[in-house]
Amino acid sequence: MYLAPSSHLFILILSNLKLLLKLLPLLCISLYVNAQDLSEGLLVNDLNLHPMQAIAKPAYLDYIIDPSFGTTIRRITDAGVGGVIVPMYSTIQAWNADESLMILYNQSESEHQMFDGKTYAYIRDLDDVNPDDLEQIFWDFNDPDVFYYPEASTDDFIKYTVSTQSKQILVNLRTASNCNAGISLGNDVQMMSWDSDVVSFRCNNTEVYYYRISTNTVTQINVSNVNYVAPMPGASGNLFYHRASVYDNNGNLDLNLNSYGGEHSCLGKLSNGNDAYFAVTFAAGPNGGCNGNLVAHDLTTGACYEIISEALGYDYSQSGTHISSLAHKNTEGGWVAASMIGFEQDGQDLLDQELIIAKADQGNIKVCRIGHHRSDEDEFDYWGEPHAVISPSGTRVLFGSDWSGSEDGQSVDCYVVELPAYLSGTAHIETEQSAINIFPNPFTDQVIIKGDFNNYTIKVLNALGQVVADYTGTNSPLNIDLSTLGSGVYFVQIESTIHQELRIQKIIKE
Repeated sequence: MYLAPSSHLFILILSNLKLLLKLLPLLCISLYVNAQDLSEGLLVNDLNLHPMQAIAKPAYLDYIIDPSFGTTIRRITDAGVGGVIVPMYSTIQAWNADESLMILYNQSESEHQMFDGKTYAYIRDLDDVNPDDLEQIFWDFNDPDVFYYPEASTDDFIKYTVSTQSKQILVNLRTASNCNAGISLGNDVQMMSWDSDVVSFRCNNTEVYYYRISTNTVTQINVSNVNYVAPMPGASGNLFYHRASVYDNNGNLDLNLNSYGGEHSCLGKLSNGNDAYFAVTFAAGPNGGCNGNLVAHDLTTGACYEIISEALGYDYSQSGTHISSLAHKNTEGGWVAASMIGFEQDGQDLLDQELIIAKADQGNIKVCRIGHHRSDEDEFDYWGEPHAVISPSGTRVLFGSDWSGSEDGQSVDCYVVELPAYLSGTAHIETEQSAINIFPNPFTDQVIIKGDFNNYTIKVLNALGQVVADYTGTNSPLNIDLSTLGSGVYFVQIESTIHQELRIQKIIKE
C-alpha cells in the first residue's frame, strides 16, 4: 500500500525530480487508518451560507484550501489552454479497487489516460483500448489490476489486465443474445455489479439483457418499453433498474418506484446494505413521496427518503446535479457524493456550485458540503460539468472544472477534494516497525507524540510546506510546544533514519 500524499509533500518535492525519485521508496509503507466516518472534520447538516470567494486556480499538482469549507482541493491535470481533461462520468469509478491507479478522459485527444491514483502522476495513454463509449470502462471492484469494457465495432466484452496490457474476450454480446441489430449499454451508463460479475445491455431499441460472467449466461429482461435505455444492474447483481422500475434476476418486474425517473442518478447501496437508486428529482413521484436535490430509493422495498430537499431546509433542487455512490470500500456504507452547478452559477447561494458528500442512513442522515467546484460550463457545455466521482474509500472526490475567475473558460482540468478522513487527524498510524500516536488533535498549545520513534527526525510544517518546528526524536513521549503558531492546519512529518519510513500526520490548531 501507499501512504496518502500530504499537501506539503507536493510543494517540497515535485519541483525536483531527483528528490522525488529518492523519496518514492519511503512512500511504499503500510498504512492503516481507522476512519470510515467521512464527516470527520467537516460541518454536518449545515444550512448556513458559505459564499464562494475569488481565488486563483492552483498550479498543476498544487492545491488550495477552500476558504468556505477548509478542505484541500488539488489540481491533478494540466490540459493546457483550450484543453479538456475530465472524469469519465459521475456514475463510473475513476479509481481502481485499491486507489493505486485512476483513469481520466482527455477530450482534446479523444483518449483515455492512466494516472497514478495516489500521486496523480501521468502514466500513459490507453491507446490500446477502444471502448464503445467514453463512459464504458469499468474497474473491477476487487482486483486493482483489471477493468472491463465493450469493444467498439465488435460487440466483444473485454477483460483487460493492466500490468500485462493483455485482453481477454469474455463474450460477444451480439452472438450470445442472438441480436441482429445494434448492441448498446444505453444512456447514463452505470457501473457493473459490485462483484464485477454482471453487465447489462440492449439490442437496438427492442430487447434488453444482462450477462453474468461467472455462469457465462445471458438473461433477457422483460421490459416492454426500452426507450433507448438498458436496465442497469444494482450493486448486488440481482436487481436491475430501468426507468423507475425494478426487475429481478429472472428478468421479471419486481416493483415500481414512486418516481418519474429520467433524472441524473447513480446506483449504489444504502447504509443498510440494500441496493439503492440515488437521484435528483424536481417533483414528487406519481403517488407523491420524495423529491429533492438528493433522494434515496431502496430497490428491495421500494421505499424512498430525502437526503437533501426543501423539506429539510435546503433550496429547490439545483440544476446540473450529478451523483456518485461508488464508495464500495467504506465500511460504514451509504456514502455518496454530488456536484451541483445551480441556477445563479456564482457560488453565493446554498448549494450553488458546491460539492457535497452525504450518508444515506434514514435514521442518521449526514450531509457535508466539501467545497466549491468553480465551474459554470458556459464555455464548454457538457465538458464543463463537474461530474463528481467519489473514491472507493470515500475519502476523496474527483471533479472537473474550468475554474471561475480569471481562468474561467481557459481549460477544463481535473481536481480532487482530499477530505480530512483521507489522512485522518485522529487516525492511528501503523507500519511494520512501529506505531505512533499524535494527540490531542485538534490542539491548542502543544501536541504529544507517543510511540517507538527512536532515531527519527520530526518536523512540523504549515499548509505551504514550510518547516515551522524541527526536532530529533529519541524519547517517548515527546511534547512539542506550538503555542506561538497561529490557528490552522499543520502537518507532522516523522522520518526514520534507520528503516526508511515516512509518516505524515495532519494536525489542526484551534
